[in-house]
Amino acid sequence: MNIYEIIGVAFGLWSVYLTTKQKILSWPTGIISVVALGVMFWQIKLYADMGEQLFYIVTGFWGWYLWKYGGEKKTELKVKLLSNMKRIQAISFLIPSSLLMGFFLKNYTDASLPYLDSVTTVMSLLAQVLLMKKIFENWVLWIIVDVIGIGVYIYKDVYLTAGLYALYLCLAISGFIKWYRSWKQNNQKQLQQA
Repeated sequence: MNIYEIIGVAFGLWSVYLTTKQKILSWPTGIISVVALGVMFWQIKLYADMGEQLFYIVTGFWGWYLWKYGGEKKTELKVKLLSNMKRIQAISFLIPSSLLMGFFLKNYTDASLPYLDSVTTVMSLLAQVLLMKKIFENWVLWIIVDVIGIGVYIYKDVYLTAGLYALYLCLAISGFIKWYRSWKQNNQKQLQQA
């Protein structure tokens, strides 16, 4: 355990908690978390996870903007669902991307657990894009990533981060429930207004 892990865990928990409640402050707290965790992942040679943190920094700022101004007439975004076609496209992206990244990490780096690291990284990247757009299915991906992550981090002896992912799992389940209710409530209002 080091200072980067402690900062990443503390701000990460706060950020995900705020995200389940659809609070805009989730974005700046998340950015602080991913910077700290990026340094830690570099130290323990989980390079895909480290690169993922760079993606989160950029998408953190973009998501912050979208949540505030990405809705109709530059208003706050509302929760929505993916179409069936978009779900198929997401799966079609996940499988080959994970395999390709895993192959690269296994053959060209000293990465630990290259395929598991790649699967969770690709799923997390897609989940982040969905989160930025307030798309409900992001929580399904986060739940899967958290379950796998708990095992990986226990195996790598970063127990505080494994604990963080266990808490993330609880928060992701909570977010799943709360965002579904929010989507359902918004759609009922729209149906009543029609």
